[in-house]
This record gives sequence, structure tokens and C-alpha cells, in this order.
Amino acid sequence: MNDGYMTMNEIMANVGLKHRTSFRENYFIPALADGAIELLYPDQPNHPKQQYRLAEVAKEWKSGHR
Repeated sequence: MNDGYMTMNEIMANVGLKHRTSFRENYFIPALADGAIELLYPDQPNHPKQQYRLAEVAKEWKSGHR
């Protein structure tokens, strides 16, 4: 059940960042607040198997900014 979902560690590895706290504060939380990232378990944000993927709005933005 992937559908483009990744764990936070997988996202960090894909963008080449290693410091989890800085990643969360500077990139992840702002993207989540903007609606650019969606959760696999939206009703359970602290689910132990939580994963994330780009929301449609972020995919559209990304396709227009290559």
C-alpha cells in the first residue's frame, strides 16, 4: 500500500537531509500547515505507521515549476 506514501526518514533521505529536528521545523511542519503534504492516517497524526505524500496542490505546483 504505497501510493507514493513515504515515512519521514524516507523523505529526509530523498532530499538529502539528516537532522530530523531541523527538517521537521523548517520544512515538514510548514508544508503540512500549507496543505502540501497529506497523511496516510489523517485522523491519527501520531499513528505508529504514519506515512506522508504530496497533496494534489503540491503536485500541480511541482509540475509547473520544473
